Amino acid sequence: MISVAPARKDYYELLGVSKGATPEEIRKAYRKLVKEWHPDAYKGEDKKAAEAKFKEIQEAYEVLSDQEKRAMFDRFGYVGDPSSYSRGSGRTPGAEGGHFDDLFGDFQDVFDVFFGGRSGGSSRTQGPRAARGEDIHASVVVELKDVILGKKVILEYDRYSACGSCNGNGSENGTSFRTCPNCNGTGYIKEEHRSFFGIFSNTRTCNTCNGNGRIIDKRCPTCGGVGTEKERHQVSVNIPAGVENNATLRISGHGNSGQNGGPAGDLYVSVRVEMPSEYRRNGNDIYLSKEVDYVEAALGTTVEIELPEGGTETLKIPAGTSPNTVFRMKNLGIPAISSNRRGDLLVTVRVSISKPSSREKKLLQQIAKLKNSKVVE
Repeated sequence: MISVAPARKDYYELLGVSKGATPEEIRKAYRKLVKEWHPDAYKGEDKKAAEAKFKEIQEAYEVLSDQEKRAMFDRFGYVGDPSSYSRGSGRTPGAEGGHFDDLFGDFQDVFDVFFGGRSGGSSRTQGPRAARGEDIHASVVVELKDVILGKKVILEYDRYSACGSCNGNGSENGTSFRTCPNCNGTGYIKEEHRSFFGIFSNTRTCNTCNGNGRIIDKRCPTCGGVGTEKERHQVSVNIPAGVENNATLRISGHGNSGQNGGPAGDLYVSVRVEMPSEYRRNGNDIYLSKEVDYVEAALGTTVEIELPEGGTETLKIPAGTSPNTVFRMKNLGIPAISSNRRGDLLVTVRVSISKPSSREKKLLQQIAKLKNSKVVE
């Protein structure tokens, strides 16, 4: 009796890769084919053909993912009894001869393909889901002196807090609710799926109670069942010295109340600085212009500089000061938030030259003769 050997299979062709394919390319090709030909995912009518094709794909990957088996296949065109790769152990081959979950990582990709959702865990009770409260945005206006000295502002605004009548659960007297009959209070529905790999569970949010685990029988008359009520709230906001215009300060926990024990949101305060027209800010330095008479600029003088935070500081202008000369007054600018070290106050001297009177003109003509200056008589 003559036996006929089964036709040898080209594993590279089965996976759709070249003979020089890298392990990563083989792995990607296998993943793609498994999603296409797995019997539970196959969309065609011939499930038996899909199952046979799927076994061939497993067989090919079992060989090509193993370095020694692949070398033997490349040399001889076969590796032992090919049919042994897909029977016996009952496990699905994976990378380097490992399990299927080594390749797909906790079956997540399989569930995405087969069931369109996430794989679930145990059916432990979840209870109502805690939700963080919404943030609130407000704004304050401060003066330049407040930026230099710092200031505390009492801010008053409306926010939503937990209802005092129902303690935030939305039911009358805080007790008029019952366990959701659809999810038995877990807030989630567990679904089981049978597949080639066994039985898997998938969980989704219960659409009867929206994940809360309980249903309100009678709504709280104070809040209408929402669990929160509007209140007028006050908070002291510390405006730090050196704050920039349009800076935003965060006050933790002073936003709207959370739900089901969730934390409250935050309060975000935008700070707008009103700058007097005579001042200009650049970083932590302040710029100011001061006008003096041409005689004062020529002979020298002292002027009083008004400070933004109040008070004055004397500036000495030496004789012969040219127009637009800038004088730096140290440590009279804006404090740095990080170190409280103040910037400088820079004063630009503007020299005012007015039309002289007849007496002034005569004196100036005498000065011009002393300096041999050419002037118009």
